[in-house]
Amino acid sequence: MEFVIGPVLALLLGMKFTDYKCKEAAKKAEATLVENNTQISQQTLKLLMPMAKSVTAINNQLGL
Repeated sequence: MEFVIGPVLALLLGMKFTDYKCKEAAKKAEATLVENNTQISQQTLKLLMPMAKSVTAINNQLGL
C-alpha cells in the first residue's frame, strides 16, 4: 500500500508546487510587461516631440 500512496502523494505535491510557481511567474511577467510598455511610451514621446514641433514650424512657415 505504501508503494502506491508515496508516489501519488509526491505527484500531487509536485503539481501543486508547479501551479504555485507558474502563477507567481505570471504575476511577475505581467508587472514587467506593464513597466516596459510605460517606458517605451515615454521614450517614444521624447523622440517624436522635437520632430512634431519641427514639422509644425515648417508648416507655419509654408502657410499650411
